[in-house]
Amino acid sequence: MEDSRAKELCKIGEGLFTKKDPWNTLAQEIADYFYPLRSDFTRTLALGDDFSTDLMDSYPVQARETLGNSINAVLRQGEWFSVKTGIEEIDEDPANARWLEAATKRYRKLVYDRRANFTAAVIEGDHDWVTFGNPVLSVGENSSREHLLFNAWHPRDCAWMLNESGKADHLQRKMMKSARNLKRMFKDKIHSDIQKACTQDPSKEFKVRHIVMPTDDLYGDDKKMRKKYAGKPYLSLYVDVEHETILGEGGLPVFTYIVPRYKTLCGIPQAFSPHTINSLPDGRMIQSMARIILEQGEKAVDPPVVAKGEMFRDAVNLYAGGMTYVDMEADDDIRKLMQTIETGNVAIGMDLKNDVRTLIAEAWLLNKLFLPDTREMTAFETNARLAEYRRAALPFYGPIESEYNLPLLDAGFTIAINNNAFNFADAPDGLKEYLNPQGNGGELTFSFESPLNTAEGRANVAAFQESVQIIAAAGEYDKSIPAGYDFKKMTKDAVKGTGAPADWELDEDQAKAAEQASAETSSLMQTAAALREGAAVGTDVANASVALREAGIV
Repeated sequence: MEDSRAKELCKIGEGLFTKKDPWNTLAQEIADYFYPLRSDFTRTLALGDDFSTDLMDSYPVQARETLGNSINAVLRQGEWFSVKTGIEEIDEDPANARWLEAATKRYRKLVYDRRANFTAAVIEGDHDWVTFGNPVLSVGENSSREHLLFNAWHPRDCAWMLNESGKADHLQRKMMKSARNLKRMFKDKIHSDIQKACTQDPSKEFKVRHIVMPTDDLYGDDKKMRKKYAGKPYLSLYVDVEHETILGEGGLPVFTYIVPRYKTLCGIPQAFSPHTINSLPDGRMIQSMARIILEQGEKAVDPPVVAKGEMFRDAVNLYAGGMTYVDMEADDDIRKLMQTIETGNVAIGMDLKNDVRTLIAEAWLLNKLFLPDTREMTAFETNARLAEYRRAALPFYGPIESEYNLPLLDAGFTIAINNNAFNFADAPDGLKEYLNPQGNGGELTFSFESPLNTAEGRANVAAFQESVQIIAAAGEYDKSIPAGYDFKKMTKDAVKGTGAPADWELDEDQAKAAEQASAETSSLMQTAAALREGAAVGTDVANASVALREAGIV
């Protein structure tokens, strides 16, 4: 039986996919030149196809591969994210810092569970980011709800709408499902045609659409359904497109699709990659040039030949061991009857192609996004080169952290909280008061560690070391100068800049107790020293008295 809601949702989806067709056409051309493995936006690739059959030069593909691989290598190595509140006073409290660090380790374990598919999903998404400017990822749970599951989806199969904040909050994803799998997933809710196919042809596929959208968009006027999905601001629906029926639906605590957008244009839901847009003319040109240069190189090695027709019975056989019969007089010179054609200088073509490669390297930032070798540099030169690297790298890596990594981790963290993966009961009182899970408290967020941020932290360490030297030197002339600096805070910031763990630092009560114990120990040591000095003086006086008596003076 047809469902009016399903029919309406299918109609909305068809409109979204139709509007997206021009973007798919552009993405197809981009993929043809830069990402052959993804060149199936407007055509179907077979398993045995030669994906690169129309390419004469692989440099554009290698440039894309290098930049795409750099994201995971630079931004997601080691302990690259930390759970934070984003409020410095709360995050720096030692007790809060220890709880947040424990939560980070717990969440990192969930993300990097071998079944979670995180690394494979983000690597696929990274290449879509640099090539098309618009990866589509999702985070959820596996069917048995035992672990998180990350996936990357083909942008071709997804269409979305943006809310007033410019974020995707309604996404429809096309898929083909076999009758057998539909029956396993939805059992008696499937159409009779699918039931019939299960017995006659279980592998027959049907069009299905997965839709995630705000609950209010579908049940805004239905009090009963709003009560049912209280606390679930989003809906997950599976729709049988061919029969326009809803196969299943459920509430979600968060929008589970992550649609990072690189470069955006006002009013267009899809984004673009500046790397491919800027280098697409060069990508076209270098393929044409490579074809011409290859042909020219073949002519240079095996040049074309012209010969006098009345002398040669057949074509000149220039292959190894070839014989050509010639009707010529005894005194004729064969070199006068035939000659090779000079076709030009291949080196000029190579210079032109190298110039185009340089432009492609510029567009793909291959000459900017690698840390400089500072082994033979002075400290000043090293700092200058690192500052230069940060200026070049931040425009590329900065948006990835805020538009891509942060929402992906945030969605997974919300799902983990919803499944009681974290115990907020044992959180410190200050952190618990801030979060207040039962009320409208604050939210947790993430901070990121990368070579860019590490360079900034190390700058604090260097600043501390230089400052201490300057203050100590000035203190030799003016004893009041060191008193004007907070050495505790300076030391704390410098230690933090080294990346030291949070549990190295004592909380406020422990620090006060340690300070008091240190003061008491210092006082006892001073008292003991005074007693020792007094005892020594007493001994000296007694010895002097004895000596005077023995001398008969006293």
